[in-house]
Amino acid sequence: MRLDDDLKYFESPEFKDLLATYEAALEAGSQAYMEADELTDIAEYYSMVCHDDERADEAISLALQLHPDAVDPQVFKARQYMLTGDIGTAEEICRSIEDQQHREVLFLRAELLLRQDRVKQAAAMLQQASESVTEDRDFFLYDSAYVFIDYHLYEEALCFALQLEEMAPDWYKTWQIMADVYLGKEDNRTALGYIERMLDVDPFSTEAWNWSAEAHCGLQEYDEALSSTEYALAVDPENERALQLKAWILLQQGKFTDAQQLYEQLIDWNPLNEQNWLYLSYCLLDADRLDEAIDAIEKAEALSEDISPEQAGIYEQHAQILSRKGDVKGALARLDEAQAYFEPDAEIPDLDLLRARVYAENSLPEPALECIQQACQHHEEQQEAIFFQGALTFFECEYYSLANEMFAELMHRTQVPEQQAALYAYQAFCYMKMEDVEQTLSCLKSAAAAPEKLRELFAEEFPYVLPDEYYDYYYHRVYGHWPEKE
Repeated sequence: MRLDDDLKYFESPEFKDLLATYEAALEAGSQAYMEADELTDIAEYYSMVCHDDERADEAISLALQLHPDAVDPQVFKARQYMLTGDIGTAEEICRSIEDQQHREVLFLRAELLLRQDRVKQAAAMLQQASESVTEDRDFFLYDSAYVFIDYHLYEEALCFALQLEEMAPDWYKTWQIMADVYLGKEDNRTALGYIERMLDVDPFSTEAWNWSAEAHCGLQEYDEALSSTEYALAVDPENERALQLKAWILLQQGKFTDAQQLYEQLIDWNPLNEQNWLYLSYCLLDADRLDEAIDAIEKAEALSEDISPEQAGIYEQHAQILSRKGDVKGALARLDEAQAYFEPDAEIPDLDLLRARVYAENSLPEPALECIQQACQHHEEQQEAIFFQGALTFFECEYYSLANEMFAELMHRTQVPEQQAALYAYQAFCYMKMEDVEQTLSCLKSAAAAPEKLRELFAEEFPYVLPDEYYDYYYHRVYGHWPEKE
């Protein structure tokens, strides 16, 4: 079952009454007789929601005492051992369960196989089991798919999801799982099709609105993503995921002040989430509030305990803040720490480029250039992309002569007119800063086919002026009159 389904059940009046009965009996010093599945639900609540393993163990021990042969509490006990890494004990408990064809036992066995990287065997076992299921086969396929989604194995999950779609194409849970799988596969456009069907049936689903925001973010459709978060928050103003998404979207749109307010609110709600502190540090760095940014990133680092999914990003951000404060040694040390968490097969070696930026920001262009050259040597298949990112680093750090030379070198390496026009736009800006009027005018003329890049670079120089008029306005600024028209 999906974690969200469990959490929704824990909010239901039925479960709250069950929990109240159990806790009242404990408080009275007596033992409430309950069914095995009821006590297992209570144990899962203590474990998943309260993160209280002692109370969870107490509930599951009572379940096993009252119902020693019941499947649910034995599966819970095995899964607890599995989650702590004790696969041997978990397998021993699993094998001792009498009903080996019980679906919860099958899902447990599949998880144990996945924990041992035996993915094909787990998929084959559940596929074989699904073919003999005669009752609630749709739910079996649904839950099987989520076994693999939980381990980010989206291809295997898709196999079960497609079978479910063939069996029940108009079932809400089918659309739900298809959306979840395609989001995981980063096929956001396909995911949106299923999400929209979910919203047609249930326009008050915060989950679906949040998924809609995620899909639009993946497509860089930030206005649509922001609208989705607004709908989610209209349904549930305290929905943490919706607020996180809204804050993230504002970051992507460069609205750091607005994003900062939301991250401060999120930290009030959940001060132990290291990601909120990380993203708050982005906002503070943008505002040049370096001491506060350091405090925020150090908080993120302490909370992460070196196991955060954002661990590499935390160290990289720490390095960037230290670099801005002029601490080159400290920044480079943080990037060295990030190395252990970095994807070795990344398309562009970001850490080498970040090292180059640290040096360039701190008036050390020679070692910065060495980092870029080293990255090019280590990743020959990505040389042009690396070289371009290096040129941008020098451009952004105002080494215009060096950046211009690199843009010129890139010009010789490409025959794509659109890329050449964009490079001319960068060169035009460099020449303008270098006060080479003739070369600036020449490059502005050659960059006419890249109006958006021109606007990006020159909008502050010539506000309220169209890109195709930059040449004329720059000419007028320099010579005091408009150029003669040919």
